Amino acid sequence: MNKETRHAVKGGGDISSVRDKLSNLPNLPGVYLFKDDQQSILYIGKSKSIRNRVRSYFNNSAKHNLRIQLMVSRIHDFSLIVTDTEAEALILEEQLIKRHHPRYNVALKDGKSYPYCKLTVGEMYPRLMLVREKIDAKSEYYGPYTSVKDARQVLKAVMTYFPLRTSKMLLDGKKTYRPCLNFQMKRCLAPCRGVVSVEEYGKVVRQVRLFLKGRDKELLRELEQRMKQSSKKLEYEKSAQYRDQIRAMSRIFERQMVLDIKGKDQDVFNLFREADSTGIQVLFIRNGRLLGTDFFFFEDSSEASADNLLGQVLHRIYMPEGSIVPREILLPFEYTDRKLLEDALNKKSERRIYVVCPQKGRKKELVTMAYNNAKVNLSEERRRYAKNTNILKNVKYELKLNRLPEVVEAFDISHLSGTMTVASMVCWKNNSASNKDYRKYKIKSISGPDDFASLKEVLTRRYKRALAEGEKLPDLILIDGGKGQINIAEKVLAELGILRKVDLIGLAKGRSAKKMGRSRGQNIDYEYVVKPKQKNEIRMRRNSDVLYFLQNIRDESHRFAIEFQRKLKRKDTLHSRIDDIQGIGTKRRRLLLKHFGSLTGLRQASLDEIMQVPGISQNLAQEIQDFLQS
Repeated sequence: MNKETRHAVKGGGDISSVRDKLSNLPNLPGVYLFKDDQQSILYIGKSKSIRNRVRSYFNNSAKHNLRIQLMVSRIHDFSLIVTDTEAEALILEEQLIKRHHPRYNVALKDGKSYPYCKLTVGEMYPRLMLVREKIDAKSEYYGPYTSVKDARQVLKAVMTYFPLRTSKMLLDGKKTYRPCLNFQMKRCLAPCRGVVSVEEYGKVVRQVRLFLKGRDKELLRELEQRMKQSSKKLEYEKSAQYRDQIRAMSRIFERQMVLDIKGKDQDVFNLFREADSTGIQVLFIRNGRLLGTDFFFFEDSSEASADNLLGQVLHRIYMPEGSIVPREILLPFEYTDRKLLEDALNKKSERRIYVVCPQKGRKKELVTMAYNNAKVNLSEERRRYAKNTNILKNVKYELKLNRLPEVVEAFDISHLSGTMTVASMVCWKNNSASNKDYRKYKIKSISGPDDFASLKEVLTRRYKRALAEGEKLPDLILIDGGKGQINIAEKVLAELGILRKVDLIGLAKGRSAKKMGRSRGQNIDYEYVVKPKQKNEIRMRRNSDVLYFLQNIRDESHRFAIEFQRKLKRKDTLHSRIDDIQGIGTKRRRLLLKHFGSLTGLRQASLDEIMQVPGISQNLAQEIQDFLQS
């Protein structure tokens, strides 16, 4: 069991004061958290000996690089979490860094998890779906795919060429149901209807597994055999389907790069450093084929060791719960914690994992390939980063902001004739959307169309919570609106005591008469920016990078609000219709909505499908069906 202790350091980071606290440190594995005078976490680290590692920061501090020296000078407090093993400390360190994002831990820009294709082989009639985590021991997982787009393309290919079911119904072979449209399109064998045996459906599942594993020769051979068998039975339509399937599979496999003829599962790493930036490239190889690649970019990382940066990427990929680890991991150099990582992954995967640093042969060639890709991608990322930085500098200069707008939060209010009022908040980090930081709000304090009161509520809720939870404030808050909206926002931020800690602007549309040229006297649209306590608006130049930057964020906040509102409207429509049925209360209504998703889905459902919902008897299901179809 982990045990947390705190060692307060008085004297504003004074080295002599710190040394008084170092004598009682345990010689045990664990995690240490350095904190400043505001109790903000500066750095999180792990060690097999907390005593030796923590003391090393304060002994011979002049030997450390400037970044570490600055961090040590700011330490006012630290706490420890003792663990049973070093492997446990490794996993805990990753979890804490991901939760707290300490300033002096070199930060990865990308905190995503990878999508996988999940085949539910534990079911009588398996399905294929996209998931982010491996949590079901009875299912098979294929991946990782480095983007949702890639994973969806694989899923689409399977659904197009292999007639697997897509419904979420629990099929036990006893009840039968009305088949969906996929059956009529010949994209499903309709096991729900009971027209296909478990054995026949299992043959399709076997083909899907061969496809996902990249075993092309075996799959094509099986499809050719089935095509010939159908032809001999004079089933020419079915034979033609197999022929088209063979052609499609051949095209797909031709596009995949074969890197290992032995069909191994490997992840290959390498890194390239240039100036103050570092790029780490990963090649995901499954069954000998290049499944995908990923690239991790570290800016301002010149003082961090290659060992430290590689360790962060390894932790990011393999430590999260539900991540899948290949049999072999190839590294470009002898990683310091290689044995520790191996032990942690063996325990996590419950099988033998090999973490190796190849010196020759095909494995060394793969590591070199990763190096070449890292070099190219780092150059492209540096170019993109420089362009984004220039845009942010232009925004700061043109709008006379107090800080570089690296993190922007934008708000939009939307309602339907005064009803169903919602608000959205989107987040932009380094000139790109940060979807995980998006927020949506139902407006609770007012009824009727009142954008000002709605804006006041959402800003209060957002930043009260941010302050309570110690969240980092954005550099810039962008409001969709003019002077009125900015006045409201200014009051809210002032009341919360954060007006001077952020920049605040509004983006609005205006119209003016053109005084020159052929279209003299005509009204033209333009966009302008308003700021607190500034009388004159800032009229934006058309087609400027600054205007495009602001419009992009504003339009995204509007899209997100509209999308949320439509979703609420669909739910409200279903609620209002179902509420008219006698015997349907809040609980049953919620279960029906969860099961069918929409009023259309419920209206199209068969009697047996409605009866599948817990608490819905045959009589009540019949009443629901009669009501919706009347």
